[in-house]
Amino acid sequence: MRPETFAQLMRLPVPLRADLLEFIGSTPVADGEIRSLIERLAGGEIPGLGRAA
Repeated sequence: MRPETFAQLMRLPVPLRADLLEFIGSTPVADGEIRSLIERLAGGEIPGLGRAA
């Protein structure tokens, strides 16, 4: 993961950051896809992620 991408990830709220870190730790994900996921999470485009079920 590029340093810029990591910095973006660390700016996410803790629950979203934890979910995304768990996901990218369990499967290979390209840096561009991580940036896309960060943008979608920050914009609220992925409902349910980061929230207790």
